[in-house]
Amino acid sequence: MKKILLIALLLIVGCDSSDKKSIEKLSEELKLVVLDVWNDANNRDIESLKSAHFNSPRFSKFGPRVSERQNVDETNSSESEHFSSIKDVDLKMDDLKIDIFDNVGVVTFYNNYSFIKNSKSVNGKGRVTLVFYNTHDGWKIVHEHSSSFN
Repeated sequence: MKKILLIALLLIVGCDSSDKKSIEKLSEELKLVVLDVWNDANNRDIESLKSAHFNSPRFSKFGPRVSERQNVDETNSSESEHFSSIKDVDLKMDDLKIDIFDNVGVVTFYNNYSFIKNSKSVNGKGRVTLVFYNTHDGWKIVHEHSSSFN
């Protein structure tokens, strides 16, 4: 009986430790994707930004330029319009946090931004939440939410 309990305990501890390693690996993988997306935003790479979205009716977005919930097509259009109308973009990500739940990753951070639009300098701070789903094509954004933060 003691052997069975010992084996069961070792299996539980072993599974827990491999789950932690798996979560750490997925977190690092997702972090690289997030940094790539942020780099694409800084470089105004619209096609790469579009490809980061989960192209599905299940995609949604709130804010910051449109107050209504947007689907993937509306988001791609809004982002294309926005990023093609600005220059001297400087987006800085602060306090990045990534949580993994099986095939879902929740990413939160603060966005310190500045850019020029219509010859006017714009800067501020925002809060961002990105929800990713790990698909056969890699991590894709299924939901975005961003808002200003004073």
